[in-house]
Amino acid sequence: MTVTPDAPTQERDTPFDTHYRFPADLDRAHLGARGTVAVIGGGVSGLACAYELTRRGLDVTVYERADRPGGRVRTHRFWDGTHGELGAMRLPANHHTTLHYVREFALPTRPFVNASPDTLLHLRGTRLRASDADRAPALYGLQGAEDRDPRVLLDSLLHDIWDTLTPEQHRAVLRGDVDGDPVLEELMARSLWQHARQRLTPAAWELVGQASGLAQYEHACLLEVLVDYFGLFHVAQLELVGGTDQLVSAFVRRLPPGTLRLGTTVDRVRTERDGVRILGQRFGERFEKPYDWVVCALPAPALDRVRFEPALPAAQQAAIRGIHYASSSKTLVHVERRLWEQRDGVFGGGSFTDLPVQQVWYPSDNADARDPDRSAAPAVLTGAYQWESSARRFALLPEAERTARVLQSLEELHPGISDTVDDVVHWSWDAQLGGGAFAYLAPGQHGRYLGALGAAHPAPAPRVFFAGEQLSVAHAWIQGALESALHAVRAVLERAGARVG
Repeated sequence: MTVTPDAPTQERDTPFDTHYRFPADLDRAHLGARGTVAVIGGGVSGLACAYELTRRGLDVTVYERADRPGGRVRTHRFWDGTHGELGAMRLPANHHTTLHYVREFALPTRPFVNASPDTLLHLRGTRLRASDADRAPALYGLQGAEDRDPRVLLDSLLHDIWDTLTPEQHRAVLRGDVDGDPVLEELMARSLWQHARQRLTPAAWELVGQASGLAQYEHACLLEVLVDYFGLFHVAQLELVGGTDQLVSAFVRRLPPGTLRLGTTVDRVRTERDGVRILGQRFGERFEKPYDWVVCALPAPALDRVRFEPALPAAQQAAIRGIHYASSSKTLVHVERRLWEQRDGVFGGGSFTDLPVQQVWYPSDNADARDPDRSAAPAVLTGAYQWESSARRFALLPEAERTARVLQSLEELHPGISDTVDDVVHWSWDAQLGGGAFAYLAPGQHGRYLGALGAAHPAPAPRVFFAGEQLSVAHAWIQGALESALHAVRAVLERAGARVG
């Protein structure tokens, strides 16, 4: 069942809801701004910058090196019209800035099944329903307080620390304002594993980590995990009907003709006395062009390949090169019919495993109707979703071996499914971006890098601004990309002397 675009407007009174709201001072666009802006990067943050600035009268050009806009939003379409997501696939219902645009563009949504008792766990050679997860501890020899559903163990593990923080500390975490508070500084300096090892035996953490996928993030900063867990996965999730790239297309359709320049690499940004000049290459030819302002809406690995004149401050260069990016890969499997629905009764959600595929995600489009005709029709399964070291190692294998590993793992979960497979698509974000899929900070990096990472350049009269999910607290999410874009929009408008609120 499709949810109308106005459905996800209800907001709860939590620090997350407050922080993720669309900024009131940008809710109305006031014409009258004058000047030219180059936006480098045609992902969601770059497109949002261009959309908001053109609405206010600025002349904007978006430069994107790829042959398509959208960045890490990438919907793959098969020959029969079915599709799967190689990038962003869900929208948490408290991501109100994202949903602001979903409503504004009248994009239809439906529930995304984030968890279901009918999905599977496959751990230590044993296949279990998620509803039977309380049987999993026996596979690991756990006893006493650890002989519980791994989801309960994880919830207790993270509540133990989150619940000790005050509401003001919760808000400070979301603002990225952690310096000076010894409690938050300690959380910033610790990894998930350092926290887990004080409360769980290694076997219990192995179970919890594999059953949640967090085993791959045990080295991550504890603050990163807390924000994800309490702010993003404890709310309902939505998906865009027709694919996440519907949001990208909606932004592009609303830009003036000629705004978007694909196949263009900008490799130098030179600030001059009365403006800023970009230099690069398009279709094999060098070009340069002057602008009043520039917004660099690039992930840090791509930003590191741009030369700035004058050079960025040393602290900013160190932040760009040092911030940790998580690896991620997906494999989409096109099938003739949905065996997981017909035989196993799985209608959406994700199965978590210690198999090479790590996670398997099922389409949510039949979760309400459970239509047998749809179950018998072709569909797309996310046959593997891997993070960090698993993703990197998998991406290095020959394609035939990757496909074989995915199909072998899927057979463990759903025997006979290989006979229904007629196409497989592998995607590694490391290979595409040259340094990871999204920012996911290591211990100590909040205080060490975030302050300098997105500083406008050059001070004190900047003409170059920055955007991208790495500059927000909602790392890896469309929400974070949009938040950073709106910060850049506000900064450009202020420098242009235009009305903001």
